[in-house]
Amino acid sequence: MFQQQAAKMRLTPQLRKAITILQLSTPELLEVVQQEMNDNPVLEFTGNEWDVYNGTRKFPNAIGRNDQIYDPLQHAPSNEVTLERHLKEQLSFIKKIPPTIRKIITFMIGNLDNNGYLGSSLNEISDVFKVDLAQAELALRILQGFEPVGVGARNLRECLLLQVQSLSECFPLVSVLIRSHLKDVADYRVHKLSTILQVTAQEIKTAIDVIKGLNPRPGAAFHIEAVPYIIPEVIIEKEGEQLVVLIHQAASPRLSVNGYYERMAKDGSDNYEATKFLFGKINSAMFFLKCLEQRRKTIFRVAQAIVEEQTDFFWKGASHLKPMTLKCIADKLNVHESTVSRATAGKYAQTPWGIFELKYFFPSGLQMDLGDPASSERVKARIKEWIHGENHAKPYSDQKLAELMMKEGIQISRRTVNKYREELGISSSLRRKRI
Repeated sequence: MFQQQAAKMRLTPQLRKAITILQLSTPELLEVVQQEMNDNPVLEFTGNEWDVYNGTRKFPNAIGRNDQIYDPLQHAPSNEVTLERHLKEQLSFIKKIPPTIRKIITFMIGNLDNNGYLGSSLNEISDVFKVDLAQAELALRILQGFEPVGVGARNLRECLLLQVQSLSECFPLVSVLIRSHLKDVADYRVHKLSTILQVTAQEIKTAIDVIKGLNPRPGAAFHIEAVPYIIPEVIIEKEGEQLVVLIHQAASPRLSVNGYYERMAKDGSDNYEATKFLFGKINSAMFFLKCLEQRRKTIFRVAQAIVEEQTDFFWKGASHLKPMTLKCIADKLNVHESTVSRATAGKYAQTPWGIFELKYFFPSGLQMDLGDPASSERVKARIKEWIHGENHAKPYSDQKLAELMMKEGIQISRRTVNKYREELGISSSLRRKRI
């Protein structure tokens, strides 16, 4: 047993709270602000006026935005016609259905998933209603005759076949492909299918085009979830020959300490307990405001540094995005990498080219012959350009795309091209081939 003095770094509760606030996204921050205002009565909103920082000459900045712009997203009508309601309305129009069959159909409608597929087997349904299998099959056939076509199917194959049967033209080859060769259709194996079925390649392609026109999720149109839209913390705009960095008002709520409670705390010497309570709440509120201000300044400085480093992107587009690391920005701002990571995690920037997460501006790099590395986003942009302009009869293979990259001085393997192509959601050359 011995005594020893040592210096250790410890996170105080205040520092921990400041770090937590910095890494919050805008929706999370607004929730924390609302909770803080509920817990601390001395906090209040102070309006939506513009606050200006002393930015650099090249990158001026404004905090908050007082645009009283009508937001159509706040007034979009809700879609109240659900798939269940739509099907039950059709069922109500059919009068000559036995009560037992009607109950079974109603039960089936309630067991459809969001895509319109029936999740329960006919054996399970017949056991529930204590009826024979033929009655369950009759109920299913009635349900499958409702709109949208394909609803009530138990799998993808059945869903597509129901839609083919409803078409005005007869497509026997399409039905054959769906019944027995759906995997080959998905892989676009035209030559293999034409050999097996003894038909021409053009007939196979025509049949596949018909299958592509079918809807594999007939019930999805009735299942529309509320889509949350992004509130960008940073707005980067072009003004003449300058790039302007702004912090969106919604991402930095303006709060202050209520003056009435401040005066009460100063004048309440007669009531020690009330004065102590108010001073505690005021001190807590002042620290919270300091954390918000520090978060706002940190995000602005990081965004400003990103704009300075990625100037070509904001003027010329994604193909000019260059590789960059968190350490590059951290060294530029003289802060720790973890601070930059927290300031960019879950934060978005509205740019002339769209809305991007701040992490987007830190792409990995690939070596070029001339020395300067090329970002992965630049490579992806070039892949999209080449594939968009390719000859559909002879689409570029991954190896050919890698060779085209080599001609531009970008050292990249076929496997990396394949990875980037899949990340872009682009099919292989075999599937893209058209005659």
